[in-house]
Amino acid sequence: MTTTTALLILLLAVLTALLGGALFHLVLTRPRLATPLTVAMGGMALLATLTFGVVSR
Repeated sequence: MTTTTALLILLLAVLTALLGGALFHLVLTRPRLATPLTVAMGGMALLATLTFGVVSR
């Protein structure tokens, strides 16, 4: 694993933790947004995974 790949993994992990915390806070304060935000987060996770796969290949 190269340094660039390791840094990308670390960056994605930190971003996922921050976005997960933000999603948790929003769901607690505005429950009606739970479904759209969860779907959006799933889409972003899929996009990040695909991007990482293309970059690391």
